Formats: sequence, structure tokens, C-alpha cells
Amino acid sequence: MATASKPHDTWEFPRVKSVAGPPKGAAGTTYYGAYFYPFTPPGVDPVFAVIGGRETIIARPNAKTGLEIIAYFHDDLVFQSESLCSAAWTRCPTTGDPLLAVGGAAGIIKILNIKTGKVVQTLTGHGDEIMEILLSPIDQTLLASASADSTVRIWSIDPAHSRQPCALVCAGEGHKETILSIAFHSSGRYLLSGGMDHIVNLWVLPDLPAPSTGSDNPITLHYPHFSTSMVHSNYIDCLFFHGDYILSKAAKESRIVLWAIDGFTSRADPPTAAEAPTTHEWCETRSAWGGGFERMCQFEITYTDPFFMRFSLFTRPGCHPMLAMGSTVGRVNLWDLCRTEVAARLPRIGGDLATSVSPAGDSGADSAATLSGLAQGLKISEGKKDVLGDPYGVTKPHHHLDIPKVKTTIRHIAFSQGGEYMVMVGEGSMICICKRW
Repeated sequence: MATASKPHDTWEFPRVKSVAGPPKGAAGTTYYGAYFYPFTPPGVDPVFAVIGGRETIIARPNAKTGLEIIAYFHDDLVFQSESLCSAAWTRCPTTGDPLLAVGGAAGIIKILNIKTGKVVQTLTGHGDEIMEILLSPIDQTLLASASADSTVRIWSIDPAHSRQPCALVCAGEGHKETILSIAFHSSGRYLLSGGMDHIVNLWVLPDLPAPSTGSDNPITLHYPHFSTSMVHSNYIDCLFFHGDYILSKAAKESRIVLWAIDGFTSRADPPTAAEAPTTHEWCETRSAWGGGFERMCQFEITYTDPFFMRFSLFTRPGCHPMLAMGSTVGRVNLWDLCRTEVAARLPRIGGDLATSVSPAGDSGADSAATLSGLAQGLKISEGKKDVLGDPYGVTKPHHHLDIPKVKTTIRHIAFSQGGEYMVMVGEGSMICICKRW
């Protein structure tokens, strides 16, 4: 079904269109993730995947029924406690068929060909649960995975590397406990990781695939180029890059923090591997850029104490960036980050952040002007003021969205590529589809 295009400066908060749950009398499954297929052509209603327990569901919005199930997979692995908790889309390098990489408690990654319904590859090497899987933003053959074995691995699904697909391992002195979340920078050169040790690391990645990819000697990174335990004091379970800024949250802290690494800019050449600070002298914050970090602002997220509840960030050139976070009571908190960024006059607004709200191809100065123009048209949350200028103050949500008859935990939120749809999943087999335009 085609969707009408909207002007770049159009902004509306999502509205609930349909809610699906378990059959009457059934307890249902906890769904931990929803993921839109990133290669859907513009103007076509998008396809998304939902995972949890042993289930993988492929679906799309439907104007009449609300939700249309396209395919259903049940994991048949002989592992009694298997529970899928993350997935990532890509495409077959040779046929272009849609592929979905799924992983969870079993510690392996299965790659499903959605067109044929078959498992086409299995990635083994992690020694514990898979906590998150991501597709590289610059190479559809590269996947990153975070594990409870305290490592991050990057895999190549190129058939040329099928004998040994692991291309790189981030290990050594990075994390000592479960890694819960990872995030790629849009350049593909930097990777964030955070976990149960309360540490956020930034790894500088070499060019991949490398000559060693496909062999028994993958690249090993022993030290991150930035590491801190000062941003959060609990399990770090969600991370995103927003331009060169970082958004992160931890369990029981009731806030999402927007912060920046001092001296870091993706416009400069990355530091070399030899410049990564070692751990020979203990320090709460170590940085190859010679400084610490700066808190910018915080966003209030009430009823979010359990860990492994993840927020979502929507960014697209020409559209207002939007931050969304669920809760344990069936409510979603939403922020229009265009409003916050303009009001705060963040120092990187003319460069790293402006690309998320300006038409492709704008210069930095034009982007800043476009951003200011968009901000003048905002008509949301009148009478409410964002807490800006105080890095420890909290900005309340610009909008609340309550799911009818749902009072349970929302575990994950996903936006379609164009921002028309938002899908929320959580406990009791809950799948909620929202639409903006």
C-alpha cells in the first residue's frame, strides 16, 4: 500500500492504530525487539520483524486488519532456555534476498532467508548469550554482535569468508561483564559498547573486511579508544550515536543522557590503534582524544527500572529527530529533539547534528538555518519548558502515548525508515502499531 509523501518540515506525533496480543487465556511471550526492514522502497508500507522466546514474526501494517503476518518462524534449537532478544536485517550478497540475523540465550546467531524460509548460515564463536546484533551502516555484509561473554564480534557474511566469518573481536581490557548494547557511528568507523559493568567504551574500527578476514586469525582489539564509568551507575542497556553525540541509559536511573566525548569529531581522521589508552594506570575515564566527556542534557523516563528496556531514535534528513522510550505501564514517552537542540544551541548544531533535520546536500550553515526555521514552526507542549543549560536537570517528555488496555512493560520501539510508522513490543505478546501521517 502506498503512503502519501509529506513535506520535510511536517511533524506529528504517532497515534495508535492497532494492538495485537496473545489468544484469550494465553500468557503470551515477551517480545524483546522490533526491527523494520531497512531496504523498503519509498512509498511502500514497510515490513518489520518481531522476536522473543523462540518466535520470529515477519509482519507489516494493514489498513483493514491492523497487522498482517507474512511469515512465522519457531526456533527448533535443542536448547531448553532459548530466548531470542535481538535481530538485524541485511540482504544476501548474491541474490538480494532479505536476511534476518537472530540471536539470544543460546549464544549463536542464525541467519534466516525470509524468502525461502531457511536458515542459510550459523555464526558461532561467542561463549554466552547474544544481547544485541547490528548491521554496519556502510557495508551490508558486516554484522556486529554483543555478548554476555564480555566481547563484541564483527562478522562477514560474504560467501568468500564462509569458512571463518569472524572478522574482528573487541575483547581484552574493554569489558569484564555482560555487554548489553552496542551502537555504530554513521561513518562505520566507531562502535560504542555498554554493559553490566557500568562502562561505556568507544572502539575505533579498522577497515573491514581486512586481509585476515576469513582466516583463523581475526583482528583483536584489546583496548577501546575511550572508556568511562562516570556517566552511569547501573547496567547500561541502550546506546545510540546522534551525530557525534551519544545517547545512553541505564537501569533504575530514570533518565536518558545526551553527552559528548571531549575532542571527538568524526570529521577528523580516527586515532591509530597505538593511541588507544591502556589500563596500566587505573582511571575512571580514559580517552585517546585527551579529555573527558561533557553532559549536555537528560530526558526523564519514569517507570523504567528493569534493565533491557531500550529506547529508539528516529533520524532522517529533512525530518525532525525523535526520541521514544517505553515504560512498565504501557505508556510511551516522546521527544522532538529539534526543539531541544535549537533551544539549547548545542555547539555542534551546524555540523554533526544538523544533518538529521536538513535536506540532503545542505552545507553546515544552510543546515543550521533550516533547523532554526523548523524550530520556529513547532507547536508542541506549549507551556512546558525543557531543562536546558543544566546537565543534571531533566527534560520531561514532549508527548505521552498510552496504549489502550495495555499496562505492561514495553521492551522495544522501532521506527520505519521514513518515519511513517512506529512499532512497540513487550510483554504478553504485545505488538502495537502506530502511524504518524
